[in-house]
Amino acid sequence: MKQALFSRINLALAAALAAVTLAGYLLVPAGTMLPIHWGPSGEADAFWPRDTALLLTPVAVVTLSVLLAFIGNRAGPEQMASSKHAFATVIPLMTGLMLTIQGSIVLIGLGYPDQMVRVITLSLGVMLILVGNVMPKTQPNAIAGVRLPWIMNDPALWRATQRLTGMLFVAGGIVLVVCALLVQHPTWLIAALLAAFLVPLLVGGIYSYRLANHTR
Repeated sequence: MKQALFSRINLALAAALAAVTLAGYLLVPAGTMLPIHWGPSGEADAFWPRDTALLLTPVAVVTLSVLLAFIGNRAGPEQMASSKHAFATVIPLMTGLMLTIQGSIVLIGLGYPDQMVRVITLSLGVMLILVGNVMPKTQPNAIAGVRLPWIMNDPALWRATQRLTGMLFVAGGIVLVVCALLVQHPTWLIAALLAAFLVPLLVGGIYSYRLANHTR
C-alpha cells in the first residue's frame, strides 16, 4: 500500500494537484462562488466560496489515502500482495481524477464554460480502461476486484470473472470516451456513466454464478 501511495507517479499527481490548487487561490478572485456539485441535468446546483471550494479535492485525496492505508494495514501482507496491481493502478487514478476536477473548477472560476460532466465522463472512461486491464492480474482477495462468495475460494473462477468483467470495463471505458467527445446532452452522459459501471458488474456477477453452478 505504501508503495502505491508514495509511488513517483502518485506523488507527481499530488504535487500537480497542490500546484493547481495554489493557482486557483492566486488567479480566481476572492469571494468567487465556485460549483461543487452537478445535478442530473449537468448543471451546477451547489456553490461554495473560493476559499472553501478549492479545499474539497485536496481533502478528498488525503481522506481516501488515509482510508486506503487503514484498509491495507487491516488486510495484512498476503491480501495486499494479491491486490497490489489493482492498488498500484487505482490510487494514481484517484489522484488524477481529483486533479482533473480541480483544474476544471479553477477554469470555471476564471470564466471558462462549465464542462464538468463531460470532463468527468472522459476521465472515468480512461479510468475504466486502465482498471479493466489490471483486473485479470489480481488474485483472490477481500479488497479489490469483483468479490462474490462463490468465487473467493476458486482461483480459476475468480480469474474468469475478473477477465470478463475487466473486458467489459474496457469496452465501457471506450464507450465513455467516445460519448464524452461526441454526445452533447449531459443527461445522456450521466446515463452512459451509470451503464458503463453497472452493466459489467451485473454481467460479471451473473456469469460467475452460472459458471459456479455449472461446475458443481
